Amino acid sequence: DCALRTFSDGPVCVCNATHCDDIEPLGSISLGNAVIYRTNDKGANMERTVQKQKPQADGLIVELDPSTIYQEMIGFGGCFVDAVGINLVSLSEPAQEKLMRAYFGSTGTEYSIGRVPIASTDFSYGQYSYDEVEGDFNLTNFALPQDDFDYKIPYIKQAVEMAKETGGLNLFASPWSAPAWMKTNGEMAGGGELKGDADGPYYVTWANYFVKFFEAYLAQGITFWAVTPQNEPTSGAEPDYAWQTMFFDAQMETNFVKNHLGPALKSSDASKNLTIIGLDDNRFMLPGWADVMFEDPVVSSYVGGIGVHWYEDEIFPVSALTATHDRHPDKFILYTEACNGWLIVQGKYPRLGYFFRAERYAFSIITTLNNWVTGWTDWSMILDMTGGQTWVPNPVDAPIIVNKDTQEFYKQPMYYTMAHFSKFLKPGARRVKVTLPTLPKDVYVLGAVMVDGQRYVTVLNKNDKENVTLSLSEKGIDGVYTTISVPPHSVVT
Repeated sequence: DCALRTFSDGPVCVCNATHCDDIEPLGSISLGNAVIYRTNDKGANMERTVQKQKPQADGLIVELDPSTIYQEMIGFGGCFVDAVGINLVSLSEPAQEKLMRAYFGSTGTEYSIGRVPIASTDFSYGQYSYDEVEGDFNLTNFALPQDDFDYKIPYIKQAVEMAKETGGLNLFASPWSAPAWMKTNGEMAGGGELKGDADGPYYVTWANYFVKFFEAYLAQGITFWAVTPQNEPTSGAEPDYAWQTMFFDAQMETNFVKNHLGPALKSSDASKNLTIIGLDDNRFMLPGWADVMFEDPVVSSYVGGIGVHWYEDEIFPVSALTATHDRHPDKFILYTEACNGWLIVQGKYPRLGYFFRAERYAFSIITTLNNWVTGWTDWSMILDMTGGQTWVPNPVDAPIIVNKDTQEFYKQPMYYTMAHFSKFLKPGARRVKVTLPTLPKDVYVLGAVMVDGQRYVTVLNKNDKENVTLSLSEKGIDGVYTTISVPPHSVVT
């Protein structure tokens, strides 16, 4: 059970070395019943109940049509930034075990994808690359630093092992910057691009640097599914950007993939089967970025899809995602980064129990999946009470917050909201058609068929006052309804 504690912004579940709540497994569902999971602003956290289906409908009818199938899911997960390991090592080993199981075990969120930074990010102790020797175009001095062995590798391996009981964990990697000596500004932080022309030694070396990374991680027993050429490449155009970045535009990234990165990856057994994910930036660049990349059939053979960040979603319409899918229906769209607390107006720090942030996650997941997105990746899975570790500083919020002083960690509403999707929509699940009535304002619905064929519906009610009653039915099956009540500020699956 949840050890509930209420902070100024709301309730959280408290975990430590001896106690942590479990998310009850779905289990088998007997004929004539449905399983309901609820999370709300009153402290319900993935509360599971069994409910009998009825021969008549109450309230608004929502019809699921499993015969009309849309995109296949890739999965849900988070990022293994250094801050994850830094905060884990501040806890006792039993508490570490419980925290990792909360994400990757069968009684947790059951994450199925994980993002791994290539070298340092803003959520590291500082800036570091894997080869600091200027002019080392042969990468003779390439080596993983102690940071990777202390804060990434052991926890990635632990997560991969735990995830075996829930279907596995697919990893994708992303770099924030090339080594400082390879960039035009001479620093990993701040705007700049690779030195020289597009076919020069810096571009060749940078592609080979990726291969070295995958070979080094393979030597540690870690394999990858995919890689993005650059995290948020457009931020590299800002000269005073505060942390690690490097500039590419769509044509530069396309040329780099075609002439250097794609062939280099294919040259090594450690990386030859990797999928490249283009963009890895906010959706204001869509569908144009995808149009440039996929115009070239050689580039298209290397690039499996487009990665998107959520940071400017309120400004740029979700229709850009559907436009991208419509133009390139054979390519996936994956949300590769999101976090709360990144804006000063939101409060750039953790807000324990703040349900509004959970609703923002659910809203983004439902609306983007309804526009062809195939999965959703949180930013740092674990942060401390100040929103770190971050060297910049650039504090934000996370689904799990560690309090090293009390040897506790707090599972926020965001954590349980992620579980509404990650626990059930495993790789291979499919979004399906949902026929909706006119819904009240701020009510959103997602329908899917799980890998085992079971039917799935999640409803978000963001409004302040109106309780919504929905009766769920399946096309072609008459007289069987699952009636659910969805109160204000709640997520119901």
